[in-house]
Amino acid sequence: MKKEVILAIIIGFGIGLVATFGLYTARNTIGRSYQIYSPVPEGDGKTVSVPTNLSLSLSSPIDESISNQSKISVSGSASPDTWIMVITEKEEKLVKSDNIGKFEMEIGLISGENEIEVTAISDSGDTLKKVVTVVYSTVEI
Repeated sequence: MKKEVILAIIIGFGIGLVATFGLYTARNTIGRSYQIYSPVPEGDGKTVSVPTNLSLSLSSPIDESISNQSKISVSGSASPDTWIMVITEKEEKLVKSDNIGKFEMEIGLISGENEIEVTAISDSGDTLKKVVTVVYSTVEI
């Protein structure tokens, strides 16, 4: 009887050590940052840039502004016939700029800070992004 109890204690101790070592190794592996090396050579260091005529400017809303309205207008100009995607915490909208590049849409705001991401997308897939922050507050200022 004593032999069986001692054997059970030794086996339990061994299993506990193996489990502890596994957890310790897993935590250390997750915490490391690995650097990935590309097998492709870097080249001669010359950067080739493809010219794009994609543009995006916002006339409203103004970055870091405060609004007491639950809906605001997002407007501006971009390259003509460009898709404009607006993403907020509350909704996502997609509109195409007109033939001179103007666009306008109304979006809803949530109470507090709203990050409004406006992205212009060309037909070739090029993108240009602007992010503005608007705070919606019903408190009298």
